[in-house]
Amino acid sequence: MNVSKEASNPALYNERVPMEFTRALLVQARAHNRDLDAILRAARFPFDPLRQDTQTAFVSREQYSRLCLELIRELGDESGGVMPDVRTPVGTTRLIALSMLSSSTLGAAMHRAIEFNQVCRVRHGAAIVNQLVIDEEQKEATLTYFCADDAPESQHSVLCNLAMWMRFSGWLIDQHIDVTSASCAGPQPRFLAGIRHFFPCPVEYGQPVNSVRFSARHLESELVRNEDDLTEFLKLAPYYVVIQPQASTLSITHRIRQILGDDFREEMPSFEELTALLNMSARTLRRRLEKEGTSYQRIKDNARRDRAISMLSREGLTVSEVAERVGFSDPSAFHRSFKKWTGQSPGSYR
Repeated sequence: MNVSKEASNPALYNERVPMEFTRALLVQARAHNRDLDAILRAARFPFDPLRQDTQTAFVSREQYSRLCLELIRELGDESGGVMPDVRTPVGTTRLIALSMLSSSTLGAAMHRAIEFNQVCRVRHGAAIVNQLVIDEEQKEATLTYFCADDAPESQHSVLCNLAMWMRFSGWLIDQHIDVTSASCAGPQPRFLAGIRHFFPCPVEYGQPVNSVRFSARHLESELVRNEDDLTEFLKLAPYYVVIQPQASTLSITHRIRQILGDDFREEMPSFEELTALLNMSARTLRRRLEKEGTSYQRIKDNARRDRAISMLSREGLTVSEVAERVGFSDPSAFHRSFKKWTGQSPGSYR
């Protein structure tokens, strides 16, 4: 999946989908020799996004989701045809999700999904590496997926699918799950926008497996969704798992990000000021943050990182100007921090 630099920051969408994503769906349909006009009519789409005279820059989340679901129905493949060596029959995702819903914790739910996947995904006698490994000392978890039959060029799609499952897992517990690092079993792609859309964190290429790393604390969280919630979620699932995760309503991380906003030229609230703004004690806030596997410092870093990525991608500012706007008076300190956050220097990322 390739997306433009404009599409690199989900916070910018405000429930609108950049046209690049919609066009990518139709390009995929054309690659499989499907009738584009018929797909557009079935999805009740008001215009042809591939026409040269199309001036619309965005579509609604509902329009995008309908078009994506119609493409899936037409192809009979919930992967949308991006993984040519395997077809995911329509309804598979719902069945996996239903098997997860009755679990007591996210960890138990993810193990159920892995068991389902291992039973249903055996192909051509090839072994599939699909594991959830917990590092007790570091309190981090790693979710892996690899099949030796997958071509090197499809490994990027596999990694992006792992990101989608992490977004769905976050929805199950109503928390944002911060992927701190990732690895890809394929080579670095020529166009990085698709990977960057899902992973603003460091990504290593040419690794033994595809993997995502995140705080193991999330695995202890109870599931807060039911079957009725799932039915509603699936109507807009393409938007929530591909474009922008559904905002958490219970997550303390989400509440803090709302307080911080996206203008960091003024000093951020201190921890003590934050407790007053949230009307909770320091002890309670620390416990809530620990439960979500994060810290106030990490939330601040991620907020600055996401804003920096947005400005580097969209606004034509110099690196020094971006540094100043995200609260760094010293450009060299910004360079060091940005490389720590993303694995690349600001200039290389741009």
